[in-house]
Amino acid sequence: MRNSTGLILSLLFGALSGCVSIPQFQITEQDKKVIPDQWSGSPALKATKAADLSEWWSTWSDPEIARLVAASQAANTDVRSAQENLRYAQASMTVANAGLFPTLDGNYRASRSHSLGHGSNAFSIGLNVSWTIDAGGRFAASEAAFSDYLSSQASLGDVQTRIAAEVARAYVNMRLAQKRLDVAQENAKTQQEALDIANWRYLSGLVPSTDVDQARTSFEQTRASIPVYRAQVMQYRNLIARLIGTTPEAVNPTSTAPIPQPPRNLALNIPGETLRNRPAVRMAEAKVMSALARYAQAKSALFPSLSIGGSFGLSGSIMGQLGEWGTHNSNGFGSLTLPIFNAGSLMAQVEQRDAQAAQAKIDYEASLLTGVQDVEDALNKVWSQETRKKSLVVADESARNAATAARQNYSAGLQDFTVVLTTQRTLLTVQESLASVEAEIAQGYIDLYTALGGGWTVPQEFKNNDR
Repeated sequence: MRNSTGLILSLLFGALSGCVSIPQFQITEQDKKVIPDQWSGSPALKATKAADLSEWWSTWSDPEIARLVAASQAANTDVRSAQENLRYAQASMTVANAGLFPTLDGNYRASRSHSLGHGSNAFSIGLNVSWTIDAGGRFAASEAAFSDYLSSQASLGDVQTRIAAEVARAYVNMRLAQKRLDVAQENAKTQQEALDIANWRYLSGLVPSTDVDQARTSFEQTRASIPVYRAQVMQYRNLIARLIGTTPEAVNPTSTAPIPQPPRNLALNIPGETLRNRPAVRMAEAKVMSALARYAQAKSALFPSLSIGGSFGLSGSIMGQLGEWGTHNSNGFGSLTLPIFNAGSLMAQVEQRDAQAAQAKIDYEASLLTGVQDVEDALNKVWSQETRKKSLVVADESARNAATAARQNYSAGLQDFTVVLTTQRTLLTVQESLASVEAEIAQGYIDLYTALGGGWTVPQEFKNNDR
């Protein structure tokens, strides 16, 4: 009889657990269509070897940018919040996994009662066990929790890449403001010299007062930009301080340094591999997996579920009697639940989950499209600014020569002061443009690193699912 019961339970468990299976995540044909065969990329980026972008900031020319980004990864409030969210998801996964196993509880009870002047004691100790077997719903819930955990991991990676990029951009902008400040101060000195020359020639009766007025106007305009650039330096200092979770005084912008530049030996993997390194794509992938698991969980509610359990214990009027003959007690139970009438609510829940899975698949496709756009935009930005810089370097040299020659010719009385003003303004414009293009190149590489998923490492759990 006992063997027959065990056989029946085994068959029933196998039938129930095999009713519902979880659809597997797959890249669809539509997904493949939105992934290009190769990047239309920048000619300036020549593939040499695959680059590790998990800490891309550590390879830049300025070690300060590496220090600040590393600090943000440990102290930024958004990063810390995402870490706590990951911890919550990990605990939720443990809770869901517990539903796959039987539960075992222990109990102990001691009591004393009085009736008609007589008292009696009662002691009991025992164990209760229960287990619910359904049509795969609990397993699906466990898989959904695991997928949510993966999503939280990718979400943390997304926050880490975003904060790293924000810190790097703020640092580049701070150095750009410092460079513009230096350019303005340098040009102000040159314009002060031109003003002194114009004033001397005016007092000598060689030129009209308009030369002095024009020189003073140009000088004061340049000098007026100096406090603006100083304010920008402090503004970006304050932003960096917030991003790394410290006070503004802890960020020292007083020492001037060149605009940081990235290494130029970045290699690009094929688009399909590159896109799956992006945390946003991995997060969308995990959400598809979670939605599919919850669809299977909802579908399993249409099938029967079996609950089995029992208890074993000892009871007696004296604590020392527990364990003797006659103090043992035990019982067992089994119940089968079968949905019969629910007004279509269970089917509607399946339909809801199916719609959510379809939406998650569309969101995954959208994440691929966004990834392609981000990479291509960053590549185009790097290429265009690198090309622009070549022309501005030549223009800067020519503008310096022209400004120097015009000032010397004016001192010798061979040049009109309008030419001096024109060459000075041109030099100032070119130098500001050259500083801006250097910053744009750095920003372009930051955008590219972020678009390529730099700033995080794909967790091993994702890689295991790729096999």
